[in-house]
Order: sequence, then structure tokens, then C-alpha cells
Amino acid sequence: MLVLKRTYQAFFILGVFLIPFNPDIPKWMGFLGEYSSDSSPLFFIISFIFLLVYQLKSGKIYIPYRTVEYQLLLLFIAVLIFVTLLNMHHIIDYYFKQTSGVMRFVRQMIALLISAGAFFYTFLNVGKDFGALPFFFLLRKLFFISFVLVFCCGFLEFLIVNFNLIQLRPVFDLFDVFPFVNARLDFKLTRVSSLTYEPPALGSYLITAAGFLFSYILTEKKIIRFLPFILLVFLAIVSKSRTAFVVILLQTFVGVVLTYIYYKDFRRYFNIALVFAVIGITSMTLVYREPIADAIEERISSFDFTDTKFSQTNNSVSNKSRLGIQTAMIQTIKEYPIFGTGWGQQAFVSRYHYPNWALKNNYEFTARYKNQFDKSFPPGFNLYLRIAAEAGVVGLISFLLFLFVILYNTTVWFKKDTQTKFIPTVLLISFVGYSLNWLQIDSFKLYGFWLCLALFILYKNRALNTPQ
Repeated sequence: MLVLKRTYQAFFILGVFLIPFNPDIPKWMGFLGEYSSDSSPLFFIISFIFLLVYQLKSGKIYIPYRTVEYQLLLLFIAVLIFVTLLNMHHIIDYYFKQTSGVMRFVRQMIALLISAGAFFYTFLNVGKDFGALPFFFLLRKLFFISFVLVFCCGFLEFLIVNFNLIQLRPVFDLFDVFPFVNARLDFKLTRVSSLTYEPPALGSYLITAAGFLFSYILTEKKIIRFLPFILLVFLAIVSKSRTAFVVILLQTFVGVVLTYIYYKDFRRYFNIALVFAVIGITSMTLVYREPIADAIEERISSFDFTDTKFSQTNNSVSNKSRLGIQTAMIQTIKEYPIFGTGWGQQAFVSRYHYPNWALKNNYEFTARYKNQFDKSFPPGFNLYLRIAAEAGVVGLISFLLFLFVILYNTTVWFKKDTQTKFIPTVLLISFVGYSLNWLQIDSFKLYGFWLCLALFILYKNRALNTPQ
């Protein structure tokens, strides 16, 4: 029994460590569907299987059915099933990209249950094995170790593609030794992806790790405690992922405000840092005003949908695709406002609402989104819009209620806690980051969210049984 326990714990640890390792995934992992682009799911699934065997043998199964957050999660899933059944008379006639509406629902429901069911269940039970506090420190250590590798790879990539330091290429290529890594350089866009498959994926990982790396500021004594989070912000900047930069900026704001108010010992450091930040930003603006102006102009021009000449140096096409798909989803919401189209079904309807300005001279729609031979469905690029389109206002309210209760209860326990306040601080930073990140992705495949939800439930149960 002890061997089984150590086995599922070991696979869980490997899975968390490998979250940023995802550009070189074996083809045989294709059976994982939308999870086949990442390495972690394979290890989480193996951990889940060994956990089930262990619990069936021991007769001990832990499900937090009395926890309001878990009850609201089940309610949301039930709503998705309910609205889908209401729309079944339409769904049975849907067919797009060689996939029927029924099959699309089955696949998307399985994808949701993998994260909200199997993975969350695994994270919760492994965390229960360790206890809330040791589980937090375990997660933080894993994120720190993986971040060190991510930063080293990303920093080398930054030096090579931005300063043409080709002599560093042999050192960079050493990262190919790691499993699930395909070290490559992008000299055209000069963006950094590190161990991930693209800069936005790096951004999502940094958003996931932000809270845990920020916690070193709260728990450690030496001045070096600021370094991990500073390096994380640096990577967010050089990745040139707008979403990551904005979200991490807001996460930083949340962390600084909470720390400034409730950690009086750090006010002096923040006041000093603020003075240096103002001086630094002012100096850089004066010295590099022309490059900064050019960079701002480039960002603004990336939203110019009249630019029909796509090049590798702008994001016009990508932005047209994202906003075009989101515009189509809004039209779908207007068409199916109450109960939506059914879970996983919005693309069957939205494809008739793509605006002409998004389709014009847009290779992404031609080659991928409207191509019947390409089996991958158009992404929604926004989870909230997707839920509203597929589950209507009923589904959206149930999901927002789920998120609101999580954020509200985390805030409540942050105020109550007098001993381990750094845990709810990390959770608030993280939950804010995930909630904002869902504005540009439409998948529940945010491993950090389910890790933090498991940690919160364990932390809350611990706090309820511990005198404050």
C-alpha cells in the first residue's frame, strides 16, 4: 500500500514540475485530445489511476462534498448537461469539421471532467496526504525549480535572438536533453517561449507561477527573496505576450496592496522600490523616448484590421482572428441568450456569423477555422463568452457564482488568518490571474487553477480546525 501511495505522489510531483515542458510531445499522446499538447496531463492521469487503486484497496475516498466551492462546481457541470439536453434537437443535426454535434459534446464534457474531475480529485487527495501547509511549500518548491530552468532557457533565448549572440547557441541547445523539450529560436519575432511551445504559453505558465514566487517575499528574510518574482516579470516582458504582461502587472498590484496593508515590515521596502521605479521609468522614457514611441506605435498598429498584408513582424492577422471569432460568439449569444447552443456547440453556429473584416485576407480562417479538412475546432479565445454562447445566461451566472464564491471566501480567510496569511495571499494573486487569463483562452486546462482550488479547500479545512 505504501508503494502505491508513493507512486501516485511521485507522478503528481512530476506532473507539476513538467507544467512548462510542452513543445515536443510524442504523437502517441494524441489520445489525450486537447491535453495532448502538454506533458503534465500524462503524469496526472497516471497519478489518478494509482490513486484510485490505492483508495479502492484502502477503502478511503475523500470528496469534499460539503464544501460550497465543490457544490457550486458540480452545479455548473449539471447546468452544462441540462442546457445541452435542452438543445439536443439541434445538436443531433450539427456537423462541422468531420465531427457531429453529439460527438463534440462528449469530447468537450470529457475534457472538462478530466480537469474538474480527475485532476482536481488527484490534487486534492495528494494535498490531503501532505497537509495544507506542507502541500503549499511542496508546490512552491516545484514551481521554483521548474522556473529556474524556464528562466535560464528563456534568458539564453533572449540574448541570442535579440543581441545575435550565436556563440551561446551550443549552451541553449543543451536544453534539448530534457524530455518534452524542443529548444528552438525565433529570429523573426524575437519573442521568447523558453521551454513552452509559444510565447503565450510561456505567459500562461508565468501567470500560474506568479503567486507562488511572490510568496518568497513574504516568507523569507534575505533581500534575495525579491529575485524570483523580479525574474518572472522580466520573462513576461521579453515574451512580448500582452496578456501575460497585463495580467502579471495586475497580479503584482494585488500582491503589493495586500502586502503593504497587512505586512507592515515591508512598507519601507516598497516605498524605496516605488521611488526607484519612478526614477527608472522617468529616466528610460527620457533616454529611450523614440524606441518606446516606436514600440507603442507597433502595438497599436497590430490592431489595424485594414492592414491586409500579413507579415511575421505584426499581429494584425492574429488579432483579427481573435476578435472576429469573439464577435461571432456575441452574435450566437444574441441568438441563444438563455440556454445557449449546448456545451461544445458554439462553433457550429458561430461559423455563420464571422464578420467580413475578419475573413478578408486572413490565412488563419482559410487554412484552419473554415477548413473542413482541418479537424481542430476554432477556439473561442474567451471562456466567459464561450460559456455564455454554449450555456446561455444560466450557465454564465452559475460559473461566475462559482468564481465569486472562491474569491470572496479566500478574501474572508485572508482577513481571519493571523499565522499563515501568505497562503491566502498567494491564492488571491493566483485566482485573480486565472480569472483574467480566461479572457483570452476558452479552456479549463489551467492546471494551476485546480491546484489552487485544492489548496484552498485544504487550507480552509485546516483553518477551521486550528485555533486562530
